[in-house]
Amino acid sequence: MDEEFAAAAMSIYAGDLDGLADLLAADPGLATRESSVSHPTLLQLVACEEPRIADPVGAARLLIEAGAPTSYPLISAAGCNARSVLEYLLGAGVPVDGEEPWTPLDEALYWSNREIISLLVDRGAKVRSLRAAAGLGNVDAVRQFFDSGALSGNAGPILSPFPSSIPEAAANLPDAIIDNAFVMAVNNGQLRAAEYLLQHDARVNAIPPGYHWNGTALHAAVWRGNRELVEWLLSVGADPNIRDGLANSDAIGWANHHDHPELVGLLAR
Repeated sequence: MDEEFAAAAMSIYAGDLDGLADLLAADPGLATRESSVSHPTLLQLVACEEPRIADPVGAARLLIEAGAPTSYPLISAAGCNARSVLEYLLGAGVPVDGEEPWTPLDEALYWSNREIISLLVDRGAKVRSLRAAAGLGNVDAVRQFFDSGALSGNAGPILSPFPSSIPEAAANLPDAIIDNAFVMAVNNGQLRAAEYLLQHDARVNAIPPGYHWNGTALHAAVWRGNRELVEWLLSVGADPNIRDGLANSDAIGWANHHDHPELVGLLAR
């Protein structure tokens, strides 16, 4: 973060709540201003660095009392698997669906943080899109986004924590929305939802917009080490030779990189 946040960040990491309180009393804007590098705000630092912070909940409390915005930190906590901060923010009254089009549930599904996904669902997070229904493996909800076989208008648009991965013209394209949801289902190990989408025009070898790794569903299955889904995808025509747009690697390269040697032989066959 920028130098002006250095002392506060050091107090946060060390669990020096008295020191942090003094800094915030002298300059309350530390809680609300955004850094030009690294974590945008101190509360997002707390959310994303939870395991390395001595008292993340205490630091979050002081920052919220000083007026720190909470919507993006809630999303950050969902993406960074910061359960204690997430639970504190929800307990402090931050809405479970946040205040942004991209929700904490979307973020947790994107990174396949299973415990956080369950927590958010238990707290009443809404299924707002086809990709969320697919990632949850809720086939009944997936069906609700189709009308007589055609994609309904509320299934999209495609959203992402990496907006640059979505060409403007593609965000509302039905084919792209279905392919994006197909990859989300596979990314979260949801075979039944993936099967349903494949039966409703998902393209098994598509590289849909919305993912920073810019790869196919097979890349996602290999990343997660999900042998069942890798086998299924290969059985329905997934091409293991397609290279992603991030590392220019095929599925075997992903298996090696993500330390899944048990998948290498399967993919080679």
